[in-house]
Amino acid sequence: MLAIDATSVTKLYKGSSRPALDNVSLQVESGKVFTLLGRNGAGKTTFVRMCATQLAPTSGTIKVLGYDIIRQPGEIRNLVSVVPQEGRPLRALTPWDHVYNWLQIRGESRQTAREKTESMLRKLELYDARDRPAMNLSGGMKQKVLVAMAMAADAQLLFLDEPTIGLDPVSRRQVWSAINEWKGKGQSVLLTTHYMDEAEMLSDYIVIIDKGKIIAQGTIQELRKVIPHNMRVDISADGTDLESLQPYGSVVDTGTGMLRVFTFESSARELSEFAIKRNLSFNVSPVTLDDVFVYLVGRPIDKGDLAE
Repeated sequence: MLAIDATSVTKLYKGSSRPALDNVSLQVESGKVFTLLGRNGAGKTTFVRMCATQLAPTSGTIKVLGYDIIRQPGEIRNLVSVVPQEGRPLRALTPWDHVYNWLQIRGESRQTAREKTESMLRKLELYDARDRPAMNLSGGMKQKVLVAMAMAADAQLLFLDEPTIGLDPVSRRQVWSAINEWKGKGQSVLLTTHYMDEAEMLSDYIVIIDKGKIIAQGTIQELRKVIPHNMRVDISADGTDLESLQPYGSVVDTGTGMLRVFTFESSARELSEFAIKRNLSFNVSPVTLDDVFVYLVGRPIDKGDLAE
């Protein structure tokens, strides 16, 4: 059985002229970490909220664990758990209160709730702060409380919408470890993230969304083949002759003051010499998932741009 089966899903918010999602169809296999990548406003959170039965699509159908999100929302809610992007713990409650009470609400016995709460708080290094009110926790610890609540529930499908935002590198890896352990038990995860290293570390399958449409999907290895080059060179846009970069490969405006040129090793050496002669800052590295994202979603430089 598929974890998620979405067919021709469109979502148009009232007052908006552009759909948040536009005729999206995708299938999420059970027991996998399935990741949605996209810029802010691409439609990732809208899709997660619909799958979690918090929003209804304008058109199309979504089945979650075999149940229709419109006709059978109650069945779905008993089987899923969510870390929402905008979620915040209650100020006066402690990490223990949040996790333990949530498990009780979901029907766990007191003994099981205590055991699961202690295990999850220790796993995410929240146990020492278990009795501290959330108002006295750091932003990163508050985020980990939400992750602990969702993962302790041991649901069949976990929705993680930017789960590690604001976390330090050590805390991020604690969450990654918990997600991998979750997947190891055969459970499913739908993840959204802006961190490409996180997507590379965790994902079995990735879908890239831009302006409400799917523009690429596949495993990490399959997506890397989208770029017909194996190297990238980032060169400062300040003082660079754009037209002279085009013969070396595909040029993308990253929007950060740097131009990214996708090329091959021999041309990368020539571009490095070009930058040195002009006293421009530059960086050379192999192609990564981040590069695939920029290549697909970034604004290509073409002759029309040069004329502006």
